[in-house]
Amino acid sequence: MRAIVVTCLAIFLAWPAAANANIAGHWSFEAMIEGDCTFGGTAHLERVGENEFKGELTARQSCPELPEDYLVRQTCQASQLGNQLSVRCRIVEFINGFESEFYYPDNFTLTIESSKRLHGALVSAGRARPAEWVRDERGIS
Repeated sequence: MRAIVVTCLAIFLAWPAAANANIAGHWSFEAMIEGDCTFGGTAHLERVGENEFKGELTARQSCPELPEDYLVRQTCQASQLGNQLSVRCRIVEFINGFESEFYYPDNFTLTIESSKRLHGALVSAGRARPAEWVRDERGIS
């Protein structure tokens, strides 16, 4: 019982720190998608309000059964509530890969663990898949 209380207290004390973490800047992300496919990319978030961000991400999806890889540039809006971050994107350009009505914008629902790591889900095409964002070496902007 004591271990449960200590764990709950640690989570409660860590939550405000995560909610106050500086998440503006450059990120790299990955998500686990189906089969032998890989999915990842880079993102940049810029604070535009107390709990609001705008940004851009470039996602790369590679699947052995597809004739070419997708490289897709997207603009995004993000909102933060406590230690939760919702990132909603819009496709701007298919840099590589044929434009497809079956490639949906890449949206994320993330938990802010720290200013260096976000984890949660890629939410796209009606599915949620595990995802992780880690601070890019370019750092905080």
